[in-house]
Order: sequence, then structure tokens, then C-alpha cells
Amino acid sequence: MAVTITKYTSFKQYVHDGTINLNSTGKIKLALVKSTYTPSTAHTVWGDVSSEEVADGDGYTTGGEALGSLSVDSTRFDAADVTWSSLTKTFRYGVLYLDDTVNTIVKPLIAYILFDDTPADITIGGGDFTVQWSTSGIITFS
Repeated sequence: MAVTITKYTSFKQYVHDGTINLNSTGKIKLALVKSTYTPSTAHTVWGDVSSEEVADGDGYTTGGEALGSLSVDSTRFDAADVTWSSLTKTFRYGVLYLDDTVNTIVKPLIAYILFDDTPADITIGGGDFTVQWSTSGIITFS
């Protein structure tokens, strides 16, 4: 099982024009999304994805978890690992997005994560689920 992170095409433009500020502590979120989501790098806003988010409850709050301890430099974007406690859900993807409206763009997307490249669903039955970011960061810049 390998994890892959894919940036949405609009991400680079959103960072360049200031729509997404990667230092937006408490506003960049990771949401869990069902396997019925068909990823497309052409998606631009949370509204393109939100109908496929897992339901509220059972250890999950709609909208996902805010990333903490954000860190950005010229080579990478990183944050603290994200943990859902006592989670009972089935999902396949995670979606990173800015939970804000900037430049009239409502909740711009950053990237999606395929948690299992088989691909297979991830099922958690009442346990903790932690997304542990790479030591290289969540997103690296070249």
C-alpha cells in the first residue's frame, strides 16, 4: 500500500496569486472522501468534491481536520500529522483545501491523497487513524 499526493492543477496559480496562503493556520484542512469520488486535477474548489465526503459522526466532523503547526519555506510545505480518534469510517482519499473564501474563490483545493494505490478502501472500525506526513513535507517545491 503506497500513498500518493497529487496537486490540483489550479494549486500553483492559487499560491502565485495569493488565493492560497500555505501559512493559513487553522484554515487548511484535510477531509476524508469516499471511493465514489473520481479524482480530477481539473477540480478547483471544495464544492467539486464535498458531495463525496464521508458523513459526519463516528469520530469524524464534516469538513475534516485543520492542519496545525504549518511550515513553509522555499522547498516544502509541511504540518503536524493529523489524527482522528475513535474513527469508524470507510474512505479512499483525503483532500487538502483552504477552508476560506479568497479572491471570490470559495474553498480552493490544494491536493488529493490516495491512501491505498491498489486502489482499495480504508476501513477503520473505532480506532485512531493518523495521517503521518513524509519527513520531506506534504508538498515539495521544485
